[in-house]
Amino acid sequence: MDSKVCSICGKTLNVGPAPDPGEVFSGWQDVTLMDGNMVCSDCTEKVRILYPLRSSKTFVESGFRFGYDEVRGKTIARKGWVNALVDPLEKLTLEEFVKAQSDAQQAAQDAAVRFPGAKAAAEADFTYRHHVVAAGTNHKTLFSDKKEYVACVKVLFGEIRPGDVVSISHKDREYTAKVEEVWFWNYLGTAERAIDKAFAGTTAGLWFHQDVPFIYPGDILVVKES
Repeated sequence: MDSKVCSICGKTLNVGPAPDPGEVFSGWQDVTLMDGNMVCSDCTEKVRILYPLRSSKTFVESGFRFGYDEVRGKTIARKGWVNALVDPLEKLTLEEFVKAQSDAQQAAQDAAVRFPGAKAAAEADFTYRHHVVAAGTNHKTLFSDKKEYVACVKVLFGEIRPGDVVSISHKDREYTAKVEEVWFWNYLGTAERAIDKAFAGTTAGLWFHQDVPFIYPGDILVVKES
């Protein structure tokens, strides 16, 4: 592995081979900007409110019959649909990234005004039940009665972590639910991988161990300041 430093904070970065863009999300990575400068994942986190990571569904015709295709500059030796993670930060220069930092700070301040008294806020996209497998065979799967629901959301402000309680208001009533786990979600499927937090600009799956029939698409989930 080569060693480089973050062009923003000076943190030492261990640079390995680029991940296969067809893989599922494997954690937040350091980013190489368009001009070759590198920025650590801690520094990129601060600008995700403006430059969120997204997925692009791409059909790849590769392999012995079709030759080899490239997705985001990396050769893929297989055929089929690839959910390629697309990072808009890779299109920025270092100068543009520095400007993005101040723009993101202003965006966070504007969001704080929009959600007074909130530590975090997220907009719900959809909610689904995760059926927990209890037993079964190849012919029949048995599910437990355990209640696990996932609300897929976009975080608009702040950070949401496991253990946080979100509030949702409908008419004159407020509902609450405790977040048990936070997973990365890429818009193209179900939640993929547990993460320690979801921050502004992140799309995430929030796991609940209770019924959440009060969470509808477009609802704003708020974590209040304690």
